[in-house]
Amino acid sequence: MSSRLACSLTILMLGLTLLTFLGTRAYADTIEPNFENQKSSLDKDGTLHLELAASLNAPAAKVYAALTNPDKVSKYSAEITSVKVLSNSATGKVVEFHGATELNPNKKPFVIQFTFDPGKQAITAQSTAKAPIKFRADYVLSSSKDGKSTEIRYVSVSADPSKALGVDAPEFMRRGAGIETFMRTLTNIGKYIQNGEK
Repeated sequence: MSSRLACSLTILMLGLTLLTFLGTRAYADTIEPNFENQKSSLDKDGTLHLELAASLNAPAAKVYAALTNPDKVSKYSAEITSVKVLSNSATGKVVEFHGATELNPNKKPFVIQFTFDPGKQAITAQSTAKAPIKFRADYVLSSSKDGKSTEIRYVSVSADPSKALGVDAPEFMRRGAGIETFMRTLTNIGKYIQNGEK
């Protein structure tokens, strides 16, 4: 093997090693959810019950703080075009979101009431009385043993949205939309935390 070829191979190997190191380091700094479990059922009246579990490689205090600021976290969602906080207190917020989502294709504003329980590390998001689609979602957080990540238990109950949407919404679609919304929320929380909670 010529010395020129050996030198080129050495440089190539060092470059690949550096890229691998930088790629691994970038991945370690990324806060992303890890989906762990799911369970769902459908009542006779069309109410969907969905239970999900995931973990997020961020401390529970930061995840809780992010979940109590849905108006700020929503800026990382491409579907949300604007947000207005209608009321705010130590135990909750009422937030009006504008934009199109799977469950809001007509782009009408939708209002969600958030309730916070810092003692239990729990957050509830639910539709308001006038909402066309009724739902309730509970997030319960627990810290990992080392305190570096958060376990998230999510339970949601949602009424059949078929009438409000004007189209049949089968269980698999609703379940898929629920899982996607949950994971997207956690991904956006990760981005929010990574960007200095701004």
